[in-house]
Amino acid sequence: MTDQKKDYSYLDKIALQSDKWDGLHKNEVQVMTFRTCFLYGESRNKNIIPVLFRMYEYLIETSSGEERTKLLASLSSVIRKNKPQAIMALFPFIQVETDGEIVRAASQFFVNLSVLSNKEFYSGSNIMLKLIKDAPEERNSAYIILGLLDIENDNIKQMLRSVKPQLGIEVISILHNNGVQL
Repeated sequence: MTDQKKDYSYLDKIALQSDKWDGLHKNEVQVMTFRTCFLYGESRNKNIIPVLFRMYEYLIETSSGEERTKLLASLSSVIRKNKPQAIMALFPFIQVETDGEIVRAASQFFVNLSVLSNKEFYSGSNIMLKLIKDAPEERNSAYIILGLLDIENDNIKQMLRSVKPQLGIEVISILHNNGVQL
């Protein structure tokens, strides 16, 4: 038997037509999101962001947290093996995702993959720190912080302490509920 890969290139056109997303099978939505995330990661074309974030919101509506976690792991693996410079593909998992544990994992993947991408450990953590500073009251900031703390690096912990005075009550509460005090 031959192992043939299915051609999903037709999803690239549908990705731009949100009115057709309801007609897709759940797996097609996941593949379309994967491909669009990766395209954004490779190109860093800011014009893709609105479509990508809307698509990711749609993915949240049509998939479970477990399915999105698997998608995150697959995307991270492909980035690591094939195109480390495409780490920006993880941004929807950090900025749009509603499941805190997925945000937490995506933040870790982002920082760790930034080492491969930029050959510099702190580039990824600096980007995550900027996201926290830009949205100190957003609950996702708490999960980004938790993801960064999971890396267990004293320099990152020090960087996070600098944003503590800016954090909102919900963020501090989430951190506290996870046994974290900066």
